Amino acid sequence: MSDFKVNPAPQNDTPGAMLGRVIVSFVLFLAGLVLIGVGATADPAIAPYVFGGGIVAASLAFGLPMIGASKG
Repeated sequence: MSDFKVNPAPQNDTPGAMLGRVIVSFVLFLAGLVLIGVGATADPAIAPYVFGGGIVAASLAFGLPMIGASKG
């Protein structure tokens, strides 16, 4: 058989920074959902901007935890 070993993941962040990033990501995701909902019912003059802002906020919520990630 082969000697397969898994390298441990490097700990780049402190647990507090990681928890803060998770909380900020969760808030951004919820804010994005709210903005998408408001954009669907808002004044037609600003609706595309609010809706687009919601999509950007939700996208940032998924991208934020990837800061500092590497292929390994």
